[in-house]
Formats: sequence, structure tokens, C-alpha cells
Amino acid sequence: MIIVALDFDSKEKALSLVDRIKGKISHFKVGLELFSRCGIEVVKEISYKNCKVFLDLKYHDIPNTVKSAAKVAVEAGVWMYNIHALGGFEFMKSVAEFNKEYAQKIGVERPLLIAVTILTSMGNEDLKQIGINTDVETEVLKLAELAKKAGLDGIVCSAMEVKKIKENLGEDFLTVTPGIRPAWASKDDQKRIVTPADAVKLGTDYMVIGRPITRAEDPKEAAEKILEEINS
Repeated sequence: MIIVALDFDSKEKALSLVDRIKGKISHFKVGLELFSRCGIEVVKEISYKNCKVFLDLKYHDIPNTVKSAAKVAVEAGVWMYNIHALGGFEFMKSVAEFNKEYAQKIGVERPLLIAVTILTSMGNEDLKQIGINTDVETEVLKLAELAKKAGLDGIVCSAMEVKKIKENLGEDFLTVTPGIRPAWASKDDQKRIVTPADAVKLGTDYMVIGRPITRAEDPKEAAEKILEEINS
């Protein structure tokens, strides 16, 4: 399934894109720039359009601070949000328990909670520079194992790591994969990328696609083209 990244600098641009393609795409990602400019209201407005929102703020702080922020996400009815696996096991476990309990308390569906492992803009050399001497794939799997043990629903990772994640942690452990670029699109700042068709073959659950759709001359046509590539 495709999640379109709404990497815009205004609510109007984001909602316009949603309106243009929601007949083809129903899941959208709200990230740091859009949220910083527009706040939780843009999340609510996208939800009002019968679309699902992945709130991609990568929470990484002490547990109490993250749980306070998570309240806002749960109350807004987000479909999914994420935290950083590098916050550690106890951090992830605490937020996962809170996510479930708070959703039950206010009577809403529990959002999916996933962990960011290693950013897809990073490679092995980048890890070495911050004192992590294992390779990306090994580090991603280690963090994924911690996330599952802590009670999370899945992780953000490169599609290149999906096969190993599924083999080790099971098919029901979700993988959300950015860094997806159709063969006809530019790589931009991503390093660990694959095409949508290859991502499906590798077994990913959700692929995050931004600029190939949002910066296209005709976003709906671009979305259709990618869906055709996946289905073929």
C-alpha cells in the first residue's frame, strides 16, 4: 500500500494534493515541516476527508515527554505514528503501553505505533561516524527485535531490509519503507532506495512515496502510473 508524503509548506497545498488524489490514494504522511507550520489541525482536516494519517514526527525524548505528545496524536485520530528505536527498550515499551491504554480511555481506535530504526539517508559509513560499527542491516534488525519485544506494531526501514525483518520477526510485524523511487524518478537525498515494484516483491507492507507524486506535473497521473507498476 502507498502512503503519500505531504512534504509541503502550507496546509492549503497539502489539502489540495489530498483532494486531487484521494480517489487513488487513501493514506497520507504528515511530517515535520507541515506539522511545524500547521499543527495538529492539518491532521484532523485530512482525517475529515476519510483519509488515514501517518504522523511522522519521530518522537525521541524522555518517556513522559513523548507520552504527552502522543496524547495529541491519539486524540486527533491518527492511523499511525512513530518513535525512535534508539530511545531504547524501556522507552518504547512505556510509550506502547500508554498508546494502548490512552486510546481505550478516550474510546478511540488504537493507532499503530512503529519505530524508526536507521534513517534511509544513512549508510554504513554514516554509522561509523557516530560510533556504530555494525553494518546497517545488522543494526536495523537489532533495533527491530527490540521494538517487537517492546510491543510495537512494526518499524520504518529500507525495503532492502524487509526480507530479513519478516524472516526473523514474522509476517505480521509491519514494515513501512521510505526511499521508494520509481525507475523514472530521481534519487534525491536517499541512499538505500528501491522501486515500488521491487518493494512489493521484497514484501513491504507500506511504501512511503513523496516527490515522485507530489512534485509531478499531474500528481494523480503519477500515482496511477506507480499503482500500475506495482500491480504489473
